Amino acid sequence: MTLSFSHFYSLENSQARYEQAIQMMFEELTPVHCLIGQFVNGRTQVQTVCYAKDGVLQPNITYDLAGTPCNDAQDSEGVCMLNHCLQETYVDDELLRVLNINSYAGVTLRALDHTPIGIMVCMYEDERLLTDSRQSFLKELSYIVGAELNHNLEMASQDLILKQLAKGERIAKLSSWNWHLEQDKHWFSKEMRHLIGKHHDIELSLDCFLECLEPRDKERLEDLLSLLKRGDIEQIDTTVRHKLLSKRKGLMRIIGHIENQNGPISERVFTATVQDISQINALTKQLELTNVVFEHATDAIMITDHENKIIMVNKAFEDLTGYKGFELMGQDPGVLSSGQQSKQFYKKMWHALETSGTWKGEIYNRRKNGQIFPEELTLSVVKDELNQPTNYVAIFRDITEWKRNEAQLTFYANHEPLTGLTNRRSFLENLEQVISENRAKKKESVVLFIGLDRFKEVNDVYGSEIGDNVLLSVAKRIKNGVRRQDIVCRYGGDEFAILLQNSGIDNAMLVAEKIQSKISLPYVFNELSVEITACIGVAELTSNQPLTASTLISHATHALGSAKKTSPGQIALYNEAIQNAYLQKIHLRDKLKEAIKYQLLSVHYQPIIDSTTGEICKFEALVRWSDSELGAISPGQFIPIAEEFGLIHQIGQFVLEKSCKDLAKIHSQGHTHISISINRSVNEFKASNDQYKQIINAIEENNLPYNALTIEVTESVAANQYTWQVLGDLQKRGVQIALDDFCTGYSSLSHLLKSQVDFVKIDRSFIDTLIDDKKKQAMVKYLVELGDDIGTQLIAEGVEQEAQVNMLKQFGCHNVQGFFYSPAKPISVCLDMLHKL
Repeated sequence: MTLSFSHFYSLENSQARYEQAIQMMFEELTPVHCLIGQFVNGRTQVQTVCYAKDGVLQPNITYDLAGTPCNDAQDSEGVCMLNHCLQETYVDDELLRVLNINSYAGVTLRALDHTPIGIMVCMYEDERLLTDSRQSFLKELSYIVGAELNHNLEMASQDLILKQLAKGERIAKLSSWNWHLEQDKHWFSKEMRHLIGKHHDIELSLDCFLECLEPRDKERLEDLLSLLKRGDIEQIDTTVRHKLLSKRKGLMRIIGHIENQNGPISERVFTATVQDISQINALTKQLELTNVVFEHATDAIMITDHENKIIMVNKAFEDLTGYKGFELMGQDPGVLSSGQQSKQFYKKMWHALETSGTWKGEIYNRRKNGQIFPEELTLSVVKDELNQPTNYVAIFRDITEWKRNEAQLTFYANHEPLTGLTNRRSFLENLEQVISENRAKKKESVVLFIGLDRFKEVNDVYGSEIGDNVLLSVAKRIKNGVRRQDIVCRYGGDEFAILLQNSGIDNAMLVAEKIQSKISLPYVFNELSVEITACIGVAELTSNQPLTASTLISHATHALGSAKKTSPGQIALYNEAIQNAYLQKIHLRDKLKEAIKYQLLSVHYQPIIDSTTGEICKFEALVRWSDSELGAISPGQFIPIAEEFGLIHQIGQFVLEKSCKDLAKIHSQGHTHISISINRSVNEFKASNDQYKQIINAIEENNLPYNALTIEVTESVAANQYTWQVLGDLQKRGVQIALDDFCTGYSSLSHLLKSQVDFVKIDRSFIDTLIDDKKKQAMVKYLVELGDDIGTQLIAEGVEQEAQVNMLKQFGCHNVQGFFYSPAKPISVCLDMLHKL
């Protein structure tokens, strides 16, 4: 061959040598494709180092060996020649079809130990067979190229080792240091630049290293080096600090010793490592601090190995359990077991540890002295890099006091603090549970609701301390009057509730009488004796009733209300009809509130006729209410509700203001002789409700004369001294006063004579039977004559018959009012009445 070994290696670099070899193959063997490749990835692939087509260099490629001619060529010692049915033989080699290759010549490149390291290939589009001389050429060329490839691979391997060493030094923050003592020459590895902070390209030297140290450390290291040089010491292990020492960098440890190197020249060499131990030192201090925390932690800590054998405990553990650490070393934590947890408990605990790596809960353990105590325990698993458990850590504390406090808090969460009875919330929860059980088991239960009679008087007279003592005694007597299974509750204030479980109504009534009898016995405190009674409401819970706890309590409280309305010391059974009436009343109350809020009420006026002239002299204002759902609602139905629920003042104020506005409208149309009467109830005359101011303001705001307004009150209202004081003040301003519903109730002539009212209204119940009742006729005659004498006019209301009108005129009755003339009408109709007169 024309290429000599010396000429091949005289080329500039390996790539030039590979390219020269490729060029020689094209000149000598004339292939279409020619490549030199090295085996990579465990000899499963070929990566070309030089590839050409038709003598022109192409980009390098990588391809899989499996299923290719190159894979078979590995086992050949000579040139592997394939020139028949190549594509059919290697059907998986896509490259053969793409390049249209039909002949192949390849030779394996081997290392010095004969290991295959690469391949050299020539490929043809036609079927061609190389001659022996050409195969010899290819074989000889493969030796030279193989040697070059082997050299490059060894150099790459050495370079990789050096890089890995440098990387290891970088990771470990460690530099190598060699000092040839006789020559006084120092050599440092590259990592020294990072250690001393000299990253630019300066020559590393001992002086450079010493200058970066703290002055005292520099002086100390120089002394040590002098001792080494004189042979006084053979090794050193010391720590020095960088001038710019920080928590993460600058603390360096130097470990080295003298070695005698044999060679052409025997000499002493100091070999050392310089390592930045700042982070290691910080971790060491952190570990020391952790040990301090471990030993001084208030929580007990126990650490076991991967087999769950105890290897470490802290002082808090020893104090809590009574065991010393050495007594438990190597033992299973089960030595602390109290035996109160089941196997299933521990099975669930270990399952949680295995799945989530932690478990937290409460457990009972045993001290060395045998005492069992509750503890709050947290378990954690420590795992290695293979995710295998290496340790188990248990942290726990004694929660005996906490459990005691918890029990106390739980008690007061469910019990009333004064009597110790079940509180309302807990009672309702128990009641709901019993209701569910009764439905399922077809059982019956009863609720007794107890209300003490006039208990407020006990507090007011004897003080709250005696009142509390009475409540305590009542609670004890109730508890003693029921079974252990029954639940007694202080529902609030002076009210108690009892749930009689699995009890019928007959037995419940007997229990109620028994409890009522016990409560009514005197309560003696020192020399003081207090007597008190109680009313009891009884509500039954049967298995077929779809009730809730709140509904059943509502039934019992309604029964209690019914009992209290009767008289003290009564027992009442819940009545659904009465309850429905009460609910209807509540519904009407809510409707009335809405009507007041949105001004859905109206005022109608019933004319009052002067008997002498037969003309309208005044109107009585009467409130009316028509609801979209309920229709027209009678005042006799909603006025009592307004009185009961405190709404009468709002209604009265509305009627007052509306009446004055409408009267001003009447006067503005020329009917200035007309006045209006409005009714006022007992609930409106209170010291906190200034009726005088309200009435005067309404008159003055509408520019009305004071005598144009008449205030009608019943005698029961007028019997109050404060009411008469207000009415007297109004009369002084000119407002007229009428005494309504006279001849009913407890009418008193003394009131009539004393009060000096302007009008007296004879009630319609008196007028209804006037024609046939001689006594009532005599009474009317007497009242007319009395009125004439004292200056008071009579108004007969409820007149519906002409005979009644004629008789009243005959008796001289001053004014008549009733359906005979007209019912109450809206203001527009009233104006029409006045215009027609």
